Amino acid sequence: MEKQKERQQKWAKVVARAWTDEGFKQRLLSEPEAVLKEAGLQVAEGVQINMLENTNRLANLVLPAKPASGDISEEQLAAIAIRFVPICVCMD
Repeated sequence: MEKQKERQQKWAKVVARAWTDEGFKQRLLSEPEAVLKEAGLQVAEGVQINMLENTNRLANLVLPAKPASGDISEEQLAAIAIRFVPICVCMD
C-alpha cells in the first residue's frame, strides 16, 4: 500500500506540473515514457504509454485489459469498477 501511495504522489506532481508548465505538458504528451521515468515512475519494459488530455468538452475513457485468468470474481469486478468509473463525465 505504501508503494501505491508513493506512486500516486509522484503522479500528482506530474499532473500539477503539466497544469502549470505548457512545455512540460507538451513533452509529457509527446514522450510520456521518458517524462514518467524522470519523475520516478517506472514503466514496464516493452509497455508503450499513450498519453491523452481531457478537456471540459472531451473525456477519454479507458477500457481496462482483460485479466489473464479469464474468470472475474465479484470482488475483482468491484475493485475494477472502483478504479475505472468515469465519475467526471457521468451525469445523474
